[in-house]
Amino acid sequence: MTFANWTAYFRANQTHLDDLSWDDTYRFTDRERRAVGRSLQHFQRGESSEGKHLYQRAKDTGNADYVAAIRLFISEEQAHARVLGRFLSKQGLACLRTTWLDGAFRWLRQWGTLEHTIRVLLTAEIIAAVYYRALYHATYSSLLQQLCLRILRDEEMHINFQCFTLGEERRKSSAVGWWWRQRLHAVLMMGTTVLVWLSYNRTLWAAGVGPVGFAASVSAEWERAMEMLRHPETIRVRGQEKAASVSADQVQANRHRSASTLAFGA
Repeated sequence: MTFANWTAYFRANQTHLDDLSWDDTYRFTDRERRAVGRSLQHFQRGESSEGKHLYQRAKDTGNADYVAAIRLFISEEQAHARVLGRFLSKQGLACLRTTWLDGAFRWLRQWGTLEHTIRVLLTAEIIAAVYYRALYHATYSSLLQQLCLRILRDEEMHINFQCFTLGEERRKSSAVGWWWRQRLHAVLMMGTTVLVWLSYNRTLWAAGVGPVGFAASVSAEWERAMEMLRHPETIRVRGQEKAASVSADQVQANRHRSASTLAFGA
């Protein structure tokens, strides 16, 4: 797999939000508005980044395929922001210009290397995956549920994409340096989990998710990401599974040939 595969995926996925049911007339109840309105406004803002610093770091790598993939990734995030903003407007809720948590993450992404930026992004993607799953269960709006399902499919691939990028960056790192950054990333993940629970627990409670359940869900997504970092050959791009399967078969065949060489001294 290369970044060209990711560019192809993001390009093929550009129309995935074109057929949403905007004719849905459901309006939030007062209870729903209190439960999900604020958090939805905040997450909509989080999806709306222009990605200037990320794009510049991608350009600094000199990898044209990665630059193309990042441009399409940013466009996909902005598409999330647009449809969520349109939904908020239908519900009579304003789009926010800034939030403290979004501001903190934007500030964090501006510092350090590309690897640092990607780790911050991965943290946000993991939280988003858990949040949109909870949001789906916290509302009776079929349009919002539809939005959640579409975004969840994207977030799954975004996590895979960030893990693939980190895997590429790992090759440039020493084992000790990587180990320490993994530990620091785990601390960032735990701290973010606590802050998000404290900030948006009303939505999570409405979905039937308590603090332990939320932490467990975040932990499960985190472990999925860590497993991909430990075994990058398991990372998959949706729609390209057949090619990945052929590649895996080739790897296995190469291993068998190598084992035969060692066994017979050929």
